Amino acid sequence: MHKALGITAAIGLALSSTVALAEYPDRSVSVMVPFIAGGGADVPARFLAAEMEQLLGKSVVVTNVDGAGGTVGATQLSNAKPDGYSLGFMPVGTTTTQPHLKKTSYNADSWTPICMVASGPFYLVVAEDSPVKTLDDFVKKANGEGLVFAGAGPGSMAHVTSVALNSMLGTNMQYLPTKGGGDIATEINGGRADATAWFSDFDVKFGWRGIAILSPERSDIHPDVPTLGELGHEADIAVWMGLFAPAGTPDDVVAKLDATCEEAVKSDGFTDRMAKANREIRHMNSADFTTFFRNAYQSNGELLKAAGLVK
Repeated sequence: MHKALGITAAIGLALSSTVALAEYPDRSVSVMVPFIAGGGADVPARFLAAEMEQLLGKSVVVTNVDGAGGTVGATQLSNAKPDGYSLGFMPVGTTTTQPHLKKTSYNADSWTPICMVASGPFYLVVAEDSPVKTLDDFVKKANGEGLVFAGAGPGSMAHVTSVALNSMLGTNMQYLPTKGGGDIATEINGGRADATAWFSDFDVKFGWRGIAILSPERSDIHPDVPTLGELGHEADIAVWMGLFAPAGTPDDVVAKLDATCEEAVKSDGFTDRMAKANREIRHMNSADFTTFFRNAYQSNGELLKAAGLVK
């Protein structure tokens, strides 16, 4: 009798566990962006969240946790419960350069990559009314009266880009760290900074003008902007971003999020919004993104050491 009851209870427990897993998510999902609202990562994150919310049937809430080049939010997320309800939409800098530069408490093993969502080359940009019209103007100003290059905090991709440009162009720009996004626009449009490196939405978002694209090829979005290579300096600086979960997130939850992300990225709503914002889509599923991410983590660490930014 007791044995029969035990078997019945075990079956009941197994069935209830299956039902619980099948119901993920049964409450709101949080997607943390480690920068201020309106920044480079925030825009596609909100586009993605809107589509995932419809597909999952639960609220997908984007939160912004700014600070220290994205490491404040990333650190918080790495310590969150790995249950699929705390996710992060994070870019290359936060996940693959900052850990080497700042010796953060998180590293490549802290995450389960869910999907890559967007990737695109950086552009060297200035204000529309800037007297800097060409790359030659840029170099002359930097080596003459001086040039201020604004970007997110030290170790961000904008900062790394400024270091790379100084090396390539023989310039000595002053770097102005900000909280990113709107703060960079405030400094440039207010005349306190001269230039920055930004995504392909620099014109529609901030009204800026492109000097050069830091890519081997010109872009269909801005076909008139020359490559840095055409101007005598080869460069290939792209910024990708994607959805991450804390390490240890259950496989079935990862699989559902992976499938949902793919469907969201391919949806008309997402592609239309990204096109109107002049942002470029690049999707990778969880398996491919995991391999890509780990390779980027290692190679970027080596690049930072070669550039003298990491001892």
